[in-house]
Amino acid sequence: MIRSKTIVWIDAREAVIVRWHDAEARLERVGSEVPAHHRATGHVRHDPAIRQGGGGAPQTAGEPRRLELLARFVDGIADRLPDDDDLLILGSGTVHERLHREVRERDLRHGRHREVICEAAPPLTDRQLIAKLRHLAGSDAPRRTVGAYRWSEPPPKRNPGQVQLLPRRVVEKPPHRPDRAGS
Repeated sequence: MIRSKTIVWIDAREAVIVRWHDAEARLERVGSEVPAHHRATGHVRHDPAIRQGGGGAPQTAGEPRRLELLARFVDGIADRLPDDDDLLILGSGTVHERLHREVRERDLRHGRHREVICEAAPPLTDRQLIAKLRHLAGSDAPRRTVGAYRWSEPPPKRNPGQVQLLPRRVVEKPPHRPDRAGS
């Protein structure tokens, strides 16, 4: 039996879930309420009387709230993932690692055995995510050879009476001349 596949790209701002079901990719975007680091802590005042590295309370003013919202966001994304799909979790920061840990813990608690892979990746477009999912599912999109430089197959056969145009270079290459260094 071939298992269904799901890819998740996640960071603190949003998650994109792409599922492969019935030979079709379905994409879902989920926004986050997690504030950015600079908005979470606000302006931090430094007291010149305190030595460097001291006074931790003002610097972490908004961080516990941010971490709580982040944990809630990751938990909500884990709830949306199918229990029996193989997963590929992607992301550019550490949030994808949090989601991977959460999914693994849930699988252990419920006795599920599935493939869950976690990889670092830059932000990907919807088309890139769908192409990656198609590749995982073994249903790559058919490739076409286009253009004179990329022609990889013999030209198609035509009827004897038809004119057959062969691919050719758009611009002829100039003849090679060795450099003339002293002229």
